[in-house]
Amino acid sequence: MSKIIDITDKLNFEEKPIIKVKDVKVTANNDAVTMLKVIAIFGDSGKSIEASDILKLYNLLFDKENQRKIDSLKLSMQDFSTLIIETAQGIISDEQPDEGEAQTPATT
Repeated sequence: MSKIIDITDKLNFEEKPIIKVKDVKVTANNDAVTMLKVIAIFGDSGKSIEASDILKLYNLLFDKENQRKIDSLKLSMQDFSTLIIETAQGIISDEQPDEGEAQTPATT
């Protein structure tokens, strides 16, 4: 019989990032498949984000209900771009492990 390893308790299915703009709170998608698509849009760090990329990110990061909330804010293009890019980068930085030297556990 195969060994079953249940890691359910180690996973976080419920916690989604909440972005606050003025008094409006919106929930962003942070599932793995969405974030891989988001990271692919950003590509190399030197790549500039274009208007079409902003729209793709908007549709990936926010469901229809949260898009309606964002739309109701009537943000300028600059502010809208800032909202989308900051949301994506904030989630990406939280999802990626800290880089640095691997630590060797101490032995006694």
